Amino acid sequence: MLIIGAGPAGLAAAIYSSRQSLRTVVLEESVVGGRATYAHIIDNYPGFPEGISGTELISRFVKQAEKFGSMIKPGEGARELKLTGEVKEVVSANDRYVSKALVISTGLRQKKLQIPGEERLLGRGVSYCATCDGFFFRNKNVAVIGGGNEAASDLLYLSSLAGKIQWLVGGEGITADESYLAKIRESGIEPLTGVRVLELLGKEKLEGIVIEKGGAQEKLFVDGAFIAVGSVPTVEILKKAGIAVDEKGFIKTGDEMETNIAGVFAAGDCTGKSHQVILAAGQGAMAGIKASAYAKMRK
Repeated sequence: MLIIGAGPAGLAAAIYSSRQSLRTVVLEESVVGGRATYAHIIDNYPGFPEGISGTELISRFVKQAEKFGSMIKPGEGARELKLTGEVKEVVSANDRYVSKALVISTGLRQKKLQIPGEERLLGRGVSYCATCDGFFFRNKNVAVIGGGNEAASDLLYLSSLAGKIQWLVGGEGITADESYLAKIRESGIEPLTGVRVLELLGKEKLEGIVIEKGGAQEKLFVDGAFIAVGSVPTVEILKKAGIAVDEKGFIKTGDEMETNIAGVFAAGDCTGKSHQVILAAGQGAMAGIKASAYAKMRK
């Protein structure tokens, strides 16, 4: 069994396939756990009434998958897929893998603002991950850009680290869950809504942000900017391999997480059906069960 992506969906699929005594390899291009790893606190996953950090929850997923024999390979992403034959082939930067069945759980990648200064100042005050980089902004002034759950999670994490926090929300408005918003209100952070971020300022490091609100421009002087404006699917090589996607780029799947190619299944955020850890894990379990059955029928 071959699984592309070691987020909650991929790891759940690995647990189920390795329990079926299938040799299971999970390829992960970047961080094991994906976006879930960056969650400051997850308080809606059953079994953890006090909440659990994304890092700890994912570490438990990993231990369980490895307990049954799964091999997880971080830093080894898929570069090319050949899926038309009965044997599925995946080429990574380091190796070539073949399997009878494949589960795709490539997740999402962070959206960018596509504004001047964003690329140049990445890692120099601009970040897409508060839990990764927040420590470097202890007692400094920062801005969090976005109105969804990811932005809210960043705000709560940074509230115990940063000095002043400015919450910039665009035209999409605040869409974060009320459980997040209640804690944000307790911290005293107030949103600045209806904001359009125009430019990130600075040469060697971030020095400020140019925003527009109500037709007027303003400069905000901050040391850090955490961008959390949503995510998009990572499906470029999948489309090239013949995987059908919808108009938004999400992989099309049936009720049993099957794609348009026999023996290829998909689960998690890349399907556009989850965006919650529990749903991704459920989809991964279904994909793992069905892919395992498919592989065993073709041994």
